[in-house]
Amino acid sequence: MTSKKSTPIAVLRYTLGPHDGQEEIFAATVQCSVSWVKKASAGQRFVTPKTAHKVSMATGVSQEWLVSGDPKAPILERDNVTPYTWDSYARWRQETIAPVSSIDPRVVAAFASEITKSLFAAYEAGRVNTAINDLWKFSKAMKSRYGAPNELGVSVQFTQDVGRDVVELSSSELRNTTLSNDS
Repeated sequence: MTSKKSTPIAVLRYTLGPHDGQEEIFAATVQCSVSWVKKASAGQRFVTPKTAHKVSMATGVSQEWLVSGDPKAPILERDNVTPYTWDSYARWRQETIAPVSSIDPRVVAAFASEITKSLFAAYEAGRVNTAINDLWKFSKAMKSRYGAPNELGVSVQFTQDVGRDVVELSSSELRNTTLSNDS
């Protein structure tokens, strides 16, 4: 590693390689901000037990190894015995990602609603172009990580449920935003 100061996050990102270890992709994977990833990689932030749990659940790396703060200690899988490699990560991701058929349309709709809320907030703050650019980067990271099949393999009912829920949640958000702006 070329970094002057190695940290467990920097070592983990290095192990995940040039794609999955990228700041933006790693941040999306472990559901942390890019800023946190940069600071934790540079040793400016410690890995708390709560964050270590999130990173461990997303990557399959040992939570104890992350919290120890010793990047020179052997990197281990969640069992704290097996050496951790990129193959460990790939296997963990394959075993823990839920199949599309088990996704609740309401969860997808709620996620879409959160994106909609963020876009409304960005619009109100005069930063909609920045928000769209961020969404585009996220979309590219998702496509790069998971691919983009022509067919999702989900039922027509699933698609209709998600569409209905997104429209309903978005309409509700638009009404709430309009009402709060009018008062």
